[in-house]
Amino acid sequence: MTIPNLPKDLVEEILSFVPATYLKRLSSTCKPWNRLIHNDKRFARKHFDNAAKEFLVFMLRKNFRICRISVNLHGADPSAEVKCELTLPDPYFKNSADQFKIDRVFHCDGLLLCTSQLERRMVVWNPLTGETKWIQTREHGGTFVLGYSQDKNKSCKKSYKIMGFYDRSSEFLEVYDLNSDSWRVLDGIRPEWYLGCAYRCASLKGNAYMLAIAITEGVGLTLSLLKYDFSTEKNVPVVPLPFPSHAHSFSEANCLSVVRGEKLSLLYRRDERSKTEIWVTNKIDETIEGAVSWTKVLALDLSPHLQISLTSNFLVDEEKKVFMCCVRLREDGDEDKSKDKVYVVGEDNNVKEIDSGVNASSGCWPTILGYVPSLVQIERAGAKRKRGDFFFDRKRGD
Repeated sequence: MTIPNLPKDLVEEILSFVPATYLKRLSSTCKPWNRLIHNDKRFARKHFDNAAKEFLVFMLRKNFRICRISVNLHGADPSAEVKCELTLPDPYFKNSADQFKIDRVFHCDGLLLCTSQLERRMVVWNPLTGETKWIQTREHGGTFVLGYSQDKNKSCKKSYKIMGFYDRSSEFLEVYDLNSDSWRVLDGIRPEWYLGCAYRCASLKGNAYMLAIAITEGVGLTLSLLKYDFSTEKNVPVVPLPFPSHAHSFSEANCLSVVRGEKLSLLYRRDERSKTEIWVTNKIDETIEGAVSWTKVLALDLSPHLQISLTSNFLVDEEKKVFMCCVRLREDGDEDKSKDKVYVVGEDNNVKEIDSGVNASSGCWPTILGYVPSLVQIERAGAKRKRGDFFFDRKRGD
């Protein structure tokens, strides 16, 4: 019996276990498979639950483009190589070669939220399928994080939302619902915290986690980890940190990441003379307040090889004990001669340096992030989905 003659339900069951990037290549096999992979929301949810999760590394370079980084953590000498660039055509220009200039990127559930500080618009993008949704914002700038609420009574359907706050305003938070294509101001829930930029925010299982600093009378600066629940649209009690919450200065290096979509990871360095500590959550109990435990997986003495700046992003492989980050190096203090690098560091403190491949006089700050491909479809209010090309189709294995 050939595969096309198998029962439809059995074909769907088999395909639901195929990793996302390989399944994308199979979409051209026949029209029924193409419809199933691209247009069937039920199958997309089933595939997300069944298929083994792939973990890719992306980098936002100073030329406002995102590229793929191939990482090899096998053996005693971890390495990385910059691969091809993703393409995100800007619909505001007639020339398809014009790309949207991304200077911040945020990942959730296989979707990228790409923003530009110079424009009043952003885009939610699934790089695997090429699907996009363009969104207008209230004003220039601001920090936006993507998450979802989930109705467990309706086949666990996810409703994707964007929560935003502006760097120049502490008066409100607002949320955008992709289903209704509308913004709403959330009154009375913004805490008395200074919320940092994107490198201080992370999405885990639909919720947004944000590092925040408060100035408390008699205490000084207090560092906390806040959680925003997209289902209730409320900030929940502060998540306990694995170290004293008293902050010594705004210049401390503190940023968040996610370990393979399953755990939170926290980088902490008190000052330039201190070791860089990497902490990972053992568990986060969503039902019990404060039920979070942490493990320190690395304590790196990176000076003088590497100085983590306040705006660094990072990834960590908990099993391999490997740390990755982006840095910008200035030659003789000259910004025009700066270069963006990717550093791969093991627990032996040996630094592997990789050039980003782009030399530009100015541009966005480099960002490294983990990406888990998925077939998730972008919700929209009565509009057809738009698709672009995807780099996996160009060359197998890149």
